[in-house]
Amino acid sequence: MSQGAITQLLVDCSGGDAQALQRLYATLYPEIKRVARQRLAQSGRVVGLNTTALVHEGFLRIAEQEGLQGASRGQFFAYVGRVLRSVVIDHVRAEGRDKRGGDAVMLTLSAAEQVAAVSSEMVDLIALDRALARMQALDQGLYELIEMLSFAGLTIAEVALLRGTSSRTVNRELIKARALLQELLGDGAGTPG
Repeated sequence: MSQGAITQLLVDCSGGDAQALQRLYATLYPEIKRVARQRLAQSGRVVGLNTTALVHEGFLRIAEQEGLQGASRGQFFAYVGRVLRSVVIDHVRAEGRDKRGGDAVMLTLSAAEQVAAVSSEMVDLIALDRALARMQALDQGLYELIEMLSFAGLTIAEVALLRGTSSRTVNRELIKARALLQELLGDGAGTPG
């Protein structure tokens, strides 16, 4: 399906068209499942959650919203990445309540150029989520870049195409995003806020 057709489905979904949501789900299911598989691999083993369950629970959360977020494919996948991350975090928190260490889970973020966060370092998933929330409030564009590259599994070239810019521009923005995220992770991101 073409980019324009997907964008039209997103517009229709935002307007409350339930059939458009079903068509969008059917069209993008394989790609979203790939994103979910990456999400679970990055998160390590999450008890009671597999790729299919993650996709389905994510879409249930999306369907409960008052319209979809994102007017373009890139924005939609940034949104999907955020929803899938929240599903994983909720499962991690539920699992961590009964274990020593609370809800702290270590996450490795290293997937070559796709990973836009702290390269190959272990990061507490909960602290990362808090830092990303702070990043969204500070700079929506850099936040969406991190979501698209790290959590939605898009490549730099795909993001450049979606944003109508060059890969070099995306790389420059990625350097800024990484620096901001590193600062937020080191600046009390592990404390509630």
